[in-house]
Amino acid sequence: MPTGWLTVDRSTQVYGRYFGQSVKVPVWSTAIVGADKKIVVDTGIHDPGWVSSFVCPCEQAPEERLERALKEYVGWSADEVDIVINTHLHYDHSGGNTLFRNARFVVQYAEWEYAGQPLPTQSAYYQEFLLGREPLAYFRWQFVNGVADIVRGVRVVPTPGHTPGHQSVAVETADGCVVITGDCANCMENIVDATPVGIVHETAAELASLRRIRQIADFVIPGHDPDVVPGTSGLTLPLSARLPHIASQ
Repeated sequence: MPTGWLTVDRSTQVYGRYFGQSVKVPVWSTAIVGADKKIVVDTGIHDPGWVSSFVCPCEQAPEERLERALKEYVGWSADEVDIVINTHLHYDHSGGNTLFRNARFVVQYAEWEYAGQPLPTQSAYYQEFLLGREPLAYFRWQFVNGVADIVRGVRVVPTPGHTPGHQSVAVETADGCVVITGDCANCMENIVDATPVGIVHETAAELASLRRIRQIADFVIPGHDPDVVPGTSGLTLPLSARLPHIASQ
């Protein structure tokens, strides 16, 4: 589901390339339909005006507001969602968390810890009020450490690099494994060329995470790829980019 658009320097999407080129990229949120629970992965932005003022130019059409997109694409209300998985806690992947009043939130514990004291180069991407750190909200978080099965056929897989606690989501379908990459891969180019994203905490970890995605994925939903078609299971990973499959643990 598209939940808005960011205008960024293209070099932020692909490491070491496209400096000075402005590009508009989508902010994706994904609903996992057919699992044992109603699950949403990443919740987009909370306020396009705030993003435009403090991070980068941002646009969001009325139909791209997450609660409306969720209803139109999937037929769910936010109150029906059981589980929200955040690939990481940057503003454009956790901004809509507060909409889900009845959900539990799944995040790597390493990401939660890092979000409280990030590197200065990433501090602008974390907003304390989005993390729900007040005592009551704290107990709605499910912290995981490493690979974890969330429900049957849905597994979180650590893919650090963009942030130290970043995770991707592997979904088993009748057609193969769909990996929701978050910002481990902003676009297919990151995966196919094994080239990190432009905003990284640790480059070596990011390269290893891209390799892991190439080993487990048949289809991918990169975090900001404009080629993803709304309402689909993402993009087919080209055969040339696939490595011998391994179990995702």
